[in-house]
Amino acid sequence: MTHHLSRSASAATPASARPPRWARQLGALTMILCSPMLAHALTPAERLQQIKARAAGPQGPCPFFDVAVVHKIFPSSSNESVFKRREKPYPSCTYIWTAKHMNAVKMAGMVAKVPSEGRLTLTKAPTRVEAKDWERVLMSYKNQPLIQVPELGQYAVWSAQRRQLSWIAKGHVFHVAVEDDDQPGAQQANAMAVAAELVRTH
Repeated sequence: MTHHLSRSASAATPASARPPRWARQLGALTMILCSPMLAHALTPAERLQQIKARAAGPQGPCPFFDVAVVHKIFPSSSNESVFKRREKPYPSCTYIWTAKHMNAVKMAGMVAKVPSEGRLTLTKAPTRVEAKDWERVLMSYKNQPLIQVPELGQYAVWSAQRRQLSWIAKGHVFHVAVEDDDQPGAQQANAMAVAAELVRTH
């Protein structure tokens, strides 16, 4: 008699008291998929902090150049807003910042003053045969006046038109391109300072 009553009570339990198995599995799957997204949903301020934390490391965001040196040579680069890194066709690092110099820009028939952009790009490519690789470098400067830079060795030139320093050292072709309206008269000297640091650390 008791056994019969317990069976009846079990049968009377509403079906909605416990969700079906497929619903439980779906809920678990949803939690698994959503958890990483929730964990990594950073606010813009948190994302900026992460970027600054990476840049504060010994190597900074560039694997072959210290960001602290960039800030030292280019004081305005402490306003760094963008960093770009590229692996192909050759490893390169670009620092872009807001300069203090203001440019006059015509917009809707009116002239407005906007800050210029500072930019430093470093490229490092392995060499095979130095003489042949240097011929290719010079071809990229076709019809441009070039200044020899003996301080960096046999293969080294500065292009005032492109504001770029190119040289071969320690099995690599290096390029340092500088755009800095805050220090327009010092762009070659600043490119040389960057080159000296690259030579020292490689």
